[in-house]
Amino acid sequence: MRGEFHRLRIGWQGMTLVGLTLGALIVGLALLQPHFASGGGAHRHTKIVFDRFISSGPTLDYDIFVIDPDGSHRQRLTRNPAYDWAPAVSPNGRRIVFGSDRDGDDEIFKMRADGSRQHRLTRNNDADSEPAYSPDGKRIVFESNRDGDSEIFKMRADGSGQHRLTDNSADDYAAVFSPNGKRIAFHSYRDGDAEIFVMRADGSRQHKLTRNTPAFDQAPSYSPDGKRIAFRSNRDGDFEIFKMRADGSRQHKLTRNTDNDYDPAYSPNGKRIAFTSNRDGDDEVFKMRADGSHERKLTRNAVAEEFPKWGRLP
Repeated sequence: MRGEFHRLRIGWQGMTLVGLTLGALIVGLALLQPHFASGGGAHRHTKIVFDRFISSGPTLDYDIFVIDPDGSHRQRLTRNPAYDWAPAVSPNGRRIVFGSDRDGDDEIFKMRADGSRQHRLTRNNDADSEPAYSPDGKRIVFESNRDGDSEIFKMRADGSGQHRLTDNSADDYAAVFSPNGKRIAFHSYRDGDAEIFVMRADGSRQHKLTRNTPAFDQAPSYSPDGKRIAFRSNRDGDFEIFKMRADGSRQHKLTRNTDNDYDPAYSPNGKRIAFTSNRDGDDEVFKMRADGSHERKLTRNAVAEEFPKWGRLP
């Protein structure tokens, strides 16, 4: 299973130290070492990670890439004939989690921000995909069909403590934490069509934010201040990017075209939204201001590039 989003659209194709004696320098660096080891003191740059279609062999091949917010400095992070997709950056920018079928079925993997030290976090014979970090980096939510249908699960960042948060006969997808870590937004088919839901971080108090039958409202993304949720909806005939308050009120459309826009993701400062669009014939990564203005294409290739997520990488 590639995750519900991909199944739907497969057919769419120096710090400088001055004035210190040598002894004081050694002491200073010793004191700073734990701070840098945690990622807190390292200089970080805002980046966009995404997955890119590589080839069309016997199995689909996607790999994870990273670019600057202006589309420059492209770097490939994964290289294998498997399907690596839907990346998400840890809050400290030092790790990236993603889905991969390199071991025969979809599992959650983790790597360093430079693509090194790739290793698997989940191990079962079913499909685990679309991971997202908690704001403190200690937990990861993801979707899994290990119990017969797609449900939202949560685990520690090292892959331990996996447990289910949703439990119903419909499919639940695309979970993301709120910036304060108290809520998890996701979309669900439990009412017959896809709607955005929210629940407490422990899985309790699940309730619906959107109500647009028979349209599909999917792929929620919280703004950094937690006041807004961007999402995609086909309520007007094709998929467009929408935005609403975190309580589900004030829903309005940000993109307006006859093609499909999806996968919205807020920038760390909340001023921009990255998204995927097929308006130029294939899926490309775009960005716009948070009010929907100044749309700009960031990738330009004759292959699919999608699932953008922002992060501050060292």
